[in-house]
Amino acid sequence: MRPLRKFGTGLPIFIVFLLCATAQKLVADVIYLNDGTVLLVEKAWIEGEEVKYQTSRGLQSLPKSRVREIQAENLPPAPKTPQRWSLANIASGSGTATPTGTPPDSVEFSAETLKKLRQNLSTKPTDAEARAELVRALNSAAWLQVTRGDLSGARANLEEALSLDKRDSILVSNLAVVHLRMSNYQAAEALLRSYLNVDRNNQEAHYLLGESYYGQEKLAEAIDEWNAGLRLGPHPEMSRSLEKAQKELRVHDQLGEVLSTHFILRYDRKVSDQQLGQQILNTLEALYSQLTMELMSKPPATIVVILYPDQTFFDITRAASWAGAVFDGKIRVPTKGLTGLTPVLRATLIHELTHAFVAALPQDCPTWFNEGVAQLQEGESAAPLRRMLEQLSQTDRFIPLRNLQLSFSKLPEATADIAYAESLSATEYLVKQHGKSSIRSILELMSQNYSFENAFTATVRKSVAEFESAWQRDLLP
Repeated sequence: MRPLRKFGTGLPIFIVFLLCATAQKLVADVIYLNDGTVLLVEKAWIEGEEVKYQTSRGLQSLPKSRVREIQAENLPPAPKTPQRWSLANIASGSGTATPTGTPPDSVEFSAETLKKLRQNLSTKPTDAEARAELVRALNSAAWLQVTRGDLSGARANLEEALSLDKRDSILVSNLAVVHLRMSNYQAAEALLRSYLNVDRNNQEAHYLLGESYYGQEKLAEAIDEWNAGLRLGPHPEMSRSLEKAQKELRVHDQLGEVLSTHFILRYDRKVSDQQLGQQILNTLEALYSQLTMELMSKPPATIVVILYPDQTFFDITRAASWAGAVFDGKIRVPTKGLTGLTPVLRATLIHELTHAFVAALPQDCPTWFNEGVAQLQEGESAAPLRRMLEQLSQTDRFIPLRNLQLSFSKLPEATADIAYAESLSATEYLVKQHGKSSIRSILELMSQNYSFENAFTATVRKSVAEFESAWQRDLLP
């Protein structure tokens, strides 16, 4: 959002589950071994030269020299059989899937297991149980990959599973959810339309197909699908999506539309003409190329940008009164009598486009870094804010970066001002110390499934906490 003025060190070679379920969810620790193995266990700790860990099979241990890192995690249990994943959980960008259903007492999985199951099926191609066993394992593998942010890997395993059982509605749903999380809306649409030709009474398929249409700005088609799905029974998420889309459609029908390779642009044609819309679209494509060079090599494929009359913006988005624009999966910008591409509009577009790029990452990005990078990209400087930040630091009113992980949209305006100022200052200090390429390095590592903390540490050679201490010392007179 623009204010109004605004793991490990790589992918594991193979992975092992050691999960022990509770009634609702599993609190687990993760042990990263030097050879790339990842162990998910109930609890891990160091005793002398050994790392001990508790599993459903009891207490086990291994030499500390084999362990690279231990992290506390909070992961849901892996499904024993293919189970439907919630779009609300993994499409939020959280990197965590929450499959429904009863979890197993324990699950062990590795790449070697998949290899053996494939070999078993190849020797017994008509054995239904061998086929089902491989499908279950592929779904479990995909689940783990989603929890770690490896959406491409999850997609590949689900596609393989679906090739073995083309009529499995849960596999279709899970693959569609992954496509939607990756913004592969057209792939999700093709998959779901094909499935609905076979089973028109699958409510979840109607819901997800509606989401794929909504992501492509096909609001009328999305509404039709959600109405069809709701005729099959209640579905709270679908009802909320339908209500929002109906409200947007009433407005969007009055807006002009122009398209380009990467953008769908809607604008207020009462005050702007198609020529101006095309000018804005050309600017967006130039900014897209600029950010692809400066931030990351894997940007989102298609981005919707909507330029609203001012009050309509707040009616649609329910944004804070101080918001100058919003990215909620689509870039939404309030405009007042827009007659030209102003410097303020260009700054707003690159700010929100930065958020769209960051949202395409498979891992969470803390808001302070997200907003700091966006402000730098629009050309802001923290220099005029330095005195204010000094006073905040000296009077103990500084907000720690750990408290600036989530969206600023619900903050009071005065607190939001501080949050944006700190975000800009911290990110500017990062660039001052490590160069602007450090931002791209962090984001590229995150695109390879590094967590933000690990990507930051690998780039800066300091933890975020150590970096924060150095930044705050730099602010002092």
